[in-house]
Amino acid sequence: MTSKWDNFWLGLLAGLILPALFCLAYAHTISLDHLWQGGMFQTLRPVIGRMVLLGTFVNMAATFVLYEFNLWKLAKGLIVAVVPYMAAAIILL
Repeated sequence: MTSKWDNFWLGLLAGLILPALFCLAYAHTISLDHLWQGGMFQTLRPVIGRMVLLGTFVNMAATFVLYEFNLWKLAKGLIVAVVPYMAAAIILL
């Protein structure tokens, strides 16, 4: 039986939004104000790259949960959404 939520495009949209929300929430827990004021973007690049990688782990965890509920198309959308985040992490690190 297929679910109405088992949709590739819904998974892709969720996969693009979830890591960004996680990164924003994580950025509020650490203090980066002194780096922004000093104009040290080169110092911030590895920090931002690590936050992006942490965001992709949220997608991967959600993918495994969706596999357990047999929502295959939704999980595929999440996996495809990881690709731009991984490319950004590679560039930033």
